[in-house]
Amino acid sequence: MTLTGSLRTRLGLALLTATLATVAAGCGKKETPLYPVTGKVLINGKPAEHATVVFHPVGAAPDTVKPRATVGPDGTFKLTSVSAGDGAAAGDYAVTVEWWLSPVKRGDPDGPPVNFLAAKFGKPETSGLKAQVQTAPTDLATIELK
Repeated sequence: MTLTGSLRTRLGLALLTATLATVAAGCGKKETPLYPVTGKVLINGKPAEHATVVFHPVGAAPDTVKPRATVGPDGTFKLTSVSAGDGAAAGDYAVTVEWWLSPVKRGDPDGPPVNFLAAKFGKPETSGLKAQVQTAPTDLATIELK
């Protein structure tokens, strides 16, 4: 079977159109913009160095990205969603903080790690900690835990 020039051109255009439509459909999803977020965590007035802070988006699906950070020596943190320090999407968040103490630091190398903080701070439903990320760089109020 041989194709005439006109039929070959139309078939080629149809294939090209289908390919472009497929590529365009894959490009339609926009990424949620992220905004830099910084904050500070103090426990009994002292920096909570190495504590983990997690932001749980309010009303979001369970598989939604949860921005997180590790607290530095001065108590400050910068949230990360995808790549280091990129921030979080604008919105309301329930915040959790956990501060795990390694067995070696406790002098019990065979024991399990222990969360230095009350268990309530590790659950978004019970932590009582809330934050709002703006559509601009956000510097949060200091989180003071006792």
